[in-house]
Amino acid sequence: MKISIRSFVFALAFLLLLPASAVARSSEHDAVDQAMKKMMRAFETGDANLAFEVLRKDGAVLGYSTSRGQVVTQTAEEWAKGFPGKPADDEAQRKRSYEIVDVTEYAAVVKVKLDYPAWKGIDYMALSKIDGKWMIVSKSWSGQRKP
Repeated sequence: MKISIRSFVFALAFLLLLPASAVARSSEHDAVDQAMKKMMRAFETGDANLAFEVLRKDGAVLGYSTSRGQVVTQTAEEWAKGFPGKPADDEAQRKRSYEIVDVTEYAAVVKVKLDYPAWKGIDYMALSKIDGKWMIVSKSWSGQRKP
């Protein structure tokens, strides 16, 4: 019984000393993770409406186009017109992963790795907490077509 009480007292002391900010960071991290899971489902399903649940239509999408030889910018709404409304024909061969790089109280950055049969690239997505909800406000992409 002494071990159980001692463990309980130690755990209680640890929790009392744990900063509230660490708990808040964990909560915000989890919320960003949920937004990114939804965005990944939108990629997988080709569903722009699902994307817009976590993507601001007035957000910015930009990247360097090697075929055009310049930086291309467009709104997220314009970019999402490329979502076909169904999974891509080669969806089974597409690989995506993401890493939450940083989360603060109102801003987050996420790195997305894309490895498709014809494309390999990296996206950096910036999220802002707007009216209590995490939204993607910009997407910066880089990558190249595969031979």
